Amino acid sequence: MWNLLSLFIAVLIGIGAAVQTSMLGSVGRLRGPSEATWLSILATATAVAIILAVRGLRGESLALPAPLDRPVVFIGAALLAGLALFLTVRDLPSYYAITGLFGLAFIIGAATLVPRIGVALFLSATIAGQLVGAVIMDQIGAFGATAQPITPLRLAGVTLLLVGVVMVRGFGR
Repeated sequence: MWNLLSLFIAVLIGIGAAVQTSMLGSVGRLRGPSEATWLSILATATAVAIILAVRGLRGESLALPAPLDRPVVFIGAALLAGLALFLTVRDLPSYYAITGLFGLAFIIGAATLVPRIGVALFLSATIAGQLVGAVIMDQIGAFGATAQPITPLRLAGVTLLLVGVVMVRGFGR
């Protein structure tokens, strides 16, 4: 049961990566590729700093060397990265500020799920999710992109990739 839940989560992470890619493409068109990268990294850094600060404030031990084992460091990092993110997203729709959260989901998902289901199964499921999400993003022309309709050939490609996930997982597991 845990394997199926892990696969489902990995597919959702992949769909999130497709959304992130679509958003980054839009920011890249509006501002440039380096600026889109900067925006995404700031969102990721802000979120992970908040997570570590909250864990530290709850009394959890952070398995990092001093002084990074103290929540105050991550509170400061979250404030600085959050301010930089706020300044970076100015004159853009505010939802672009979440782009890095999709990348964070991938990183945390890999760290959590790979020890349980393995690298091949995690990556095949996330890649399948990416393709499913990408076909949907293309179909609707997400975030100002030119719409690319779903065709029978595209659907066949998605189907083959999903079959590949089942084959990587194996039967009876």
